[in-house]
Amino acid sequence: MSLWYTRYRPCLAFLAENLTELYTRFWIALNYFRDVRVVNFNDAANACHQKLLKDNSMLSKKRLQKDMRIAAITLSLGAMLVTRNYKDFAQVPGLAIEDWT
Repeated sequence: MSLWYTRYRPCLAFLAENLTELYTRFWIALNYFRDVRVVNFNDAANACHQKLLKDNSMLSKKRLQKDMRIAAITLSLGAMLVTRNYKDFAQVPGLAIEDWT
């Protein structure tokens, strides 16, 4: 048996038993995202990301990679980031943050 099958077999059993609940949760999530603006990591965000990493070597840590991409998107749009992860995002110069912890 493959490692994937062995590792995820209990999940597959759960899925089969709770299919109605899972589809309902998926439907709720889809309806939520119809009303939410999801932004892209575009060229402007990429340029901002590269500048962040070049100007702030401490932000190059592997554990911060995804957070720095999110911060770059936010900075490129001149937006405010709403997060429960204030500690990591507070390291980004010029980032407007709303702490929701």
